[in-house]
Amino acid sequence: MNQVLASDIAVPGNLSTRIYADLQRKLIVGDLRPAENLSIRTLAEEYQVSAMPVREALRQLASEDALIGAAKKAYRVPDLTSEQAADLFFVRAVLEGAAAEIAAERVTDADIKILAKHNVDLESAWEKRHASDFLFANYQFHRHVYSLTGNSALQSMIDALYVRTGPWLAFGITNLVRPDKWMGEHDNIIAALKQRDKAGTRRLMEEDARWGVEVFRELG
Repeated sequence: MNQVLASDIAVPGNLSTRIYADLQRKLIVGDLRPAENLSIRTLAEEYQVSAMPVREALRQLASEDALIGAAKKAYRVPDLTSEQAADLFFVRAVLEGAAAEIAAERVTDADIKILAKHNVDLESAWEKRHASDFLFANYQFHRHVYSLTGNSALQSMIDALYVRTGPWLAFGITNLVRPDKWMGEHDNIIAALKQRDKAGTRRLMEEDARWGVEVFRELG
């Protein structure tokens, strides 16, 4: 775990924000798995901070349904049913599809280059079979697409879904499917964006995000 030192930031609120962001990332890339317990004391020791900023970060994540308060001094990652996990991926697919359609109108050549770089990172992580790096590159790719909407409310909702589905996406690619099933529609999404194909970009993005729906509904 990357340590956040108290000396790095003087303001407690900012320190809590840093810890919150780090835990968000760990949820997105699956470093924190379904039903995993998080102890305030243990995290405070790992981050080399007092309990207060850790507690605040955990409370914020719990308020967003990314964590559950399991006890007075502990939280845990939700242990969803396969149906609940599939439902979250379904909502994410719908929202990302809508965002991708808007992005196709706004995308620039510079954006295409950024997405191509994220796609290279995806392929590199896939070749190494490194799930955490793969999921982070996947998030970066998708986040750049939906950031093109300029709609902060939509972006916030999709971001929250990535935090909530991350542990399950990691579980899926490492336990339920072969590595050759990791790669989605990213090449085709880039091609559709280049062509400013709104309907095609929406369909491809929905198909890519619906991967989790299919995997977890079959599991159920």
